[in-house]
Amino acid sequence: MDKDVYATEVKSFTHNKVNHVIVSKKYLNKGEHILIMDDFLANGCAIKGLIDLVNQAGGIVEGAGICIEKGFQGGGDELRSEGIDVKSLAIIDQMDPETGTIVFR
Repeated sequence: MDKDVYATEVKSFTHNKVNHVIVSKKYLNKGEHILIMDDFLANGCAIKGLIDLVNQAGGIVEGAGICIEKGFQGGGDELRSEGIDVKSLAIIDQMDPETGTIVFR
């Protein structure tokens, strides 16, 4: 592994632990326009960690693309209120484990 890296910590909502996320400095450069992509968005910690990496490099976060956003956990709304352009393919507003009902936004 390259020793010249950007590093941040991200708390996993799913696993309730802190993960160390690193990326080699050769992959992020000052002034680059970055679109962050992720599969799930719950409380926004992963996206915030990736934004931190881009900021450390002097890059520009243009937005975040998410497959499934758990709208009831508020991470997407918080990121949007901070000026991050978040687009999700699906936003779940409610889930009922007893009935299996899912309500989409």
